[in-house]
Amino acid sequence: MTIEAVLDTSVFVKGFVPPRRKKRDDIYLQRLALHKKAESLLRKVERGEIILHEPLIMLVEVATVVSRLSSSETLSKAALQFLTQHSRFYSDIYLLDEAIELGIQTKMSGFDVLFLACAKACGAVLITDDLKMYEKAKEIGIKNQLLREISSP
Repeated sequence: MTIEAVLDTSVFVKGFVPPRRKKRDDIYLQRLALHKKAESLLRKVERGEIILHEPLIMLVEVATVVSRLSSSETLSKAALQFLTQHSRFYSDIYLLDEAIELGIQTKMSGFDVLFLACAKACGAVLITDDLKMYEKAKEIGIKNQLLREISSP
């Protein structure tokens, strides 16, 4: 069964960048569990079990966040390559009317609204680890899943 999905940047980056915390405590273990869940989703994307629909701004966000978290230009470029190989992208112009309406309705950030608009326009499930985005998506009737509530791989 193929799933149509929009991965929020929070999920994609957690799957692509392992936790860097040096202390091996409960916080590290929680982050590692989220990394494994998100990484499992990326493997499903590679196998064609998940079809990604993403707003074009995802490329900018991923390049920036992966670079900031990993300090690795190579990893950042690999993340972009993964996205370009495995995603269908939607321009801001395509999502504009829906994004404006959702922005007025939800009062969320412009970046978040583009992910919500993409999921709504594509009829895709939004997968996020941003609790506020998850709750807003649920409130306005967009199919969604919270990464931390997904069963372990």
